[in-house]
Amino acid sequence: MSADKKEYDVFKGLLNGSQVNTLSAESVLEVIRSQAQERLGNESRVYVLHDGSDLRKPNAQEMEYLGKVMSLQKQVISGYKTFNSVAVDITSKDITLIDHTMYSTGMPNYVSKETLGLIGQDSSKAPTLDLVKWDNVEKETYLNNSTVYFQALLNSHNTLKRGNLDIKITHIQDREFDGEEYFEYTDDLKDEFITRLKLSRLSNLTRPIYTPKGKLSKKLAYVKLIDKAFEHQFSYDIQRITIKNKTYVNVKCLIEWEKLVLNNRTYSVVRITLKDEKGKPIFQQPMMLITNRVLECAQDARQIYQAYLLRFKIEVVFRFLKTNLGWETFQVRDFQSIKNLVALAFFLVGYFKELSNDIQNHEIYGLIAQIGGGKGIVSIHFLLIGLEKLVHFQQIQQLIDNHALTKEEIIQAINGFAFS
Repeated sequence: MSADKKEYDVFKGLLNGSQVNTLSAESVLEVIRSQAQERLGNESRVYVLHDGSDLRKPNAQEMEYLGKVMSLQKQVISGYKTFNSVAVDITSKDITLIDHTMYSTGMPNYVSKETLGLIGQDSSKAPTLDLVKWDNVEKETYLNNSTVYFQALLNSHNTLKRGNLDIKITHIQDREFDGEEYFEYTDDLKDEFITRLKLSRLSNLTRPIYTPKGKLSKKLAYVKLIDKAFEHQFSYDIQRITIKNKTYVNVKCLIEWEKLVLNNRTYSVVRITLKDEKGKPIFQQPMMLITNRVLECAQDARQIYQAYLLRFKIEVVFRFLKTNLGWETFQVRDFQSIKNLVALAFFLVGYFKELSNDIQNHEIYGLIAQIGGGKGIVSIHFLLIGLEKLVHFQQIQQLIDNHALTKEEIIQAINGFAFS
């Protein structure tokens, strides 16, 4: 957005804190949380979706604290990490932003959970850990995926409770946070959670182990949840569902559930299996979810599955940020500027909710949404698609004008690629 080097330096100073009047991630987040309290203050229950989104910078070399992330092809590349929380109210299904953190494996105080597990509290076991990192371990000021997650949970809890002490909060997250420490932390906050389980998660059912000589061993093995029969089950039909751009009809959804005791705390596990109209499983393995919510009937178990499916809404936010607000295309190099710029983009997403209230009855916006495939629905999603198509049309029209192409020449060019 800079016209020249001077203007670039002004904007950079605004972002990195070198000017008197600056923009910081912290001040942006304060506004985001105030908005969340105002919007959700009258809700009885809110679902909070927590998820990370990597900012991939594969060709970057000199950016401050540049760390490592995974590419879409599951390769380790350069980039930064973010962890984000958005709320969905059960009435309107609208998204409200709550919390955002940007961090990096290249930061001086980043110490992975795996490294902590290896070294314990003995510095002699950490020859590769530099003094700065070890100092953060000793003072418990280190940062990693787990500490960021715990802080996001607490920030979301405090934000919503300040707006309404009676609000019921359900936190939803993916398999990365399948762990007793995460379950118990949420439980102690008196909030609910729904977490997708790893396929390796064990049940409370044991099976005997025999020695090589055929004798019964004193040791016991626990059966995986994925392999055992559940105590309760029911099924229902889904007439039509689209998964990964493929549409299925007459899908059978089998939902099973039972209790699971971990560290003397009782939870409920829900296992979901989808089969196509020929009875073939759509996914290679069932989905398994764990919750601290008490399940008393089939409808309760079904609600857990339906609530988890809300996670796609936070993916929409990430896609919008990267595609339309340049979350991965920034050029500034110092970490504070990057952090503030990314937080600002996260903040701007919230304003599209306000804009949507003004565009519903506008004739031009309706036409643009129709071009975007809205079929009568005027939303930010269809508006952005429509605007993208208009931009492409404008580029093509400019190309036609610059080269004085005639209609006949264009048709001839198109026909030249036709196959008989």
